[in-house]
Amino acid sequence: MNIKVATLENIPQIEILYEELFLEMSKLQPKYIAPTKQDVKFLTNTILEEKSDIFVAEIDHSIAGFLLIQELTTPSYSCIVQHNYAYIMDVIVGGQYQSKGIGSVLLQEAKKWAEERKLDHLELSVLAENSGAFALYERHGYKEASSIMRLEL
Repeated sequence: MNIKVATLENIPQIEILYEELFLEMSKLQPKYIAPTKQDVKFLTNTILEEKSDIFVAEIDHSIAGFLLIQELTTPSYSCIVQHNYAYIMDVIVGGQYQSKGIGSVLLQEAKKWAEERKLDHLELSVLAENSGAFALYERHGYKEASSIMRLEL
């Protein structure tokens, strides 16, 4: 397995994995998430901008998984302590490559990326129904910091 920063040439394979991710998310929350494709312009900007990257895990010249990370700053609000931090927007490992440690390697790469930039912490969001992802993140030291609650009308 080879971990590298994605290039524009990787976008077609990343798009395929995004379709898989969005399909799985739509199964967990079908009322709120629809299976769809990722916007190519968004992927292009993420790859080209200095404050974001996509790490890809390659096996035999195929992308087995990826992690999209961004450098962010907390919003300016009187009670919020200001921080520069890394936000992991998406992590996906293709179905045939799951349970092989790829997600763990991608998370380690994200941690290294954030440390090299001297950021304060890493943050991510996970669907409440995604118990597998929760377990993975907890194994890597992530702790629940807040929850979004919803009242259906």
